[in-house]
Amino acid sequence: MTSRKHVVYWHETEPVVPEPPLRENADCDIAIVGGGYTGLWAAHFLKEAEPALDIRVIEAEYAGYGASGRADGFVTPTIGKDIQGLVRTFGTRRSLEASQAVGRSVLEIGRFARRNKIDVEYEANDYLMVATTQAQLKRLRADRELAGTIAGREQPPLLSAAQAREVIGSPAVLGATRTGGALVNPFKLARGVARVIKERGVVIHENTPVLEVRPGVRPQVVTPGGTITADKVIVAANALQSTFQQFRNKTVPLWSYAMVSEPLTEEQLGRVDWAGREGMVEAKTFLTCARFTADNRLLWAGGPAFYFWGRDTRRRRMNDQRAYRALFEEFGRFFPMWRDLRFTYTYGGVMDITRDYAPHFGSLPGGNIFYGYGFNGNGIAATHTGGKVLRDLVLGKDSDFSRLLYVDDAQRSARAFPPEPLLYIGARATARLMEWKESRA
Repeated sequence: MTSRKHVVYWHETEPVVPEPPLRENADCDIAIVGGGYTGLWAAHFLKEAEPALDIRVIEAEYAGYGASGRADGFVTPTIGKDIQGLVRTFGTRRSLEASQAVGRSVLEIGRFARRNKIDVEYEANDYLMVATTQAQLKRLRADRELAGTIAGREQPPLLSAAQAREVIGSPAVLGATRTGGALVNPFKLARGVARVIKERGVVIHENTPVLEVRPGVRPQVVTPGGTITADKVIVAANALQSTFQQFRNKTVPLWSYAMVSEPLTEEQLGRVDWAGREGMVEAKTFLTCARFTADNRLLWAGGPAFYFWGRDTRRRRMNDQRAYRALFEEFGRFFPMWRDLRFTYTYGGVMDITRDYAPHFGSLPGGNIFYGYGFNGNGIAATHTGGKVLRDLVLGKDSDFSRLLYVDDAQRSARAFPPEPLLYIGARATARLMEWKESRA
């Protein structure tokens, strides 16, 4: 494996001129902590609903720097991680409502980009959920049957090994299901949403880390350069949500890794049947996935999901060679005919994992600090839906969105993870347990 840069590939596809940091105290109607998809979409939908609102977004780096701008770019109608668990917890009707809402977001993101002339490299190609073991085939069948029960209609057939390989020509694939979805450049999408809301009057403070969110009659967002006092605050910090006292131990940051190759030549592209440019996702909890970029690079991502002691999210964790060795080994299993591909970008990022593998939205006691987090690595479409959820919660509207299963209530709230060292021990044990369960046919 050849590797040149521990740099996020997507970050080099568009230049960034950060907005000025906060340098004085300020006052506004709504302050949003976090410049990722959740915070940006919430600002967009709030401003769309109430144009007079004074809204400020506060971001430690720059909009799209974190998980939103280093995602793999799969826009899928997925909620959390586990459809079986979703139905067990919420029932068929509520799971269908949420799935339909997120499915609409897949299409609406494409329309948003076209309407606002944002080149997000949107490709409505669907994606292929593939099985490479008998256990994964069993999971595909079960998920397909459950999806049919939820939707109340027959689902597309399970593809045989030969049929699946006609779509994506990997010798590792034993079967597959085709699912609606799209591919985007996730960084261009995040930066594009940031530009749109800025043009509509939202103030974005970049390079402005938030030190504390103080509750009160008018809550405060404390930063090194000043304090913002607002009528309402939204905390949308993704994998860093639990760094705020109010959300301590509600999420665990798991690291996921990716490799991006040089652009493939025509000869290299011709070695593998993949004419439709679909995304490919392996049918397991901590998945392996692949896709082409707009300039015909191959992105290969996923593999082992590492948790580091003390919720370590420092940048040096991007360079963990164990992850890249595991990814490259899996790549050779899927695509031995591409052994000569040179991977020139290798990088990692953190995703927010909740105990029930599902998102959580709501408000804290007092009713003026709101939150949205817990996308478990499947957030591009779900955060768009989540922006509508936060809009209606903040504006006090009883709507289809404020009643989605996303929203916490007296019966449902995010369960806390244990403190260290139990968290570290539990994270490692859970990973092993999942590997064992997913290896059983």
